[in-house]
Amino acid sequence: YEITVRDWSSDVCSSESISVCEERRQELLARRSIVLDGLQRLGLPVPVPPDGAFYVYFDVSSTGLDAQTFCYRALEEAHVALTPGRDFSTTTDRSHVRLSYAASRDELHEGMNRLERLIGSL
Repeated sequence: YEITVRDWSSDVCSSESISVCEERRQELLARRSIVLDGLQRLGLPVPVPPDGAFYVYFDVSSTGLDAQTFCYRALEEAHVALTPGRDFSTTTDRSHVRLSYAASRDELHEGMNRLERLIGSL
């Protein structure tokens, strides 16, 4: 005869961990939606929506600015920190920037509003 002892605490811990992970996943999806919807509203195309990351890589060429200048002006004028594409690509380095959505929902809404004001001033 084989006797197996199950530790009920590992079952509880495992299901609670899965629940916490799912809550976190849903939160990041909500944040992603805020950013993707905001960028679409601003006319800033996202060639590939993120799937598993918390960054969005988007095209700013419609603003008339290159990525480096757009990021500089976003920081200086709108107080929004973005990263120019030159850190991620040699083919889209002058036209694309990266935005992290690892901030709160309120901060993301505010960031989108600030970018909207910046783009409106160009």
